[in-house]
Amino acid sequence: MGLGKGAALVFRGVLALLAGSAFLAVACGYRGVDVWVWDWADVVVTRRTRYGTPWLSLTTLRIQCGIAGVVLLAVGLYTLVR
Repeated sequence: MGLGKGAALVFRGVLALLAGSAFLAVACGYRGVDVWVWDWADVVVTRRTRYGTPWLSLTTLRIQCGIAGVVLLAVGLYTLVR
């Protein structure tokens, strides 16, 4: 038995809110999670800059994660309120 249309929208909205919160935690540097993501990307990502990660600096990582987090939070709230 599959999820109904409403339940699927709620699931997507909650998932977007969780992902947005995680991105904002990286952007704010909560408990060093930004450095953890930087190190993780250094191991996993194959396209690298001269610093070894896909970002030029830790500030660039934080800015990009902050933008993505705000967008995902807005999408999640819009999905749940609609």
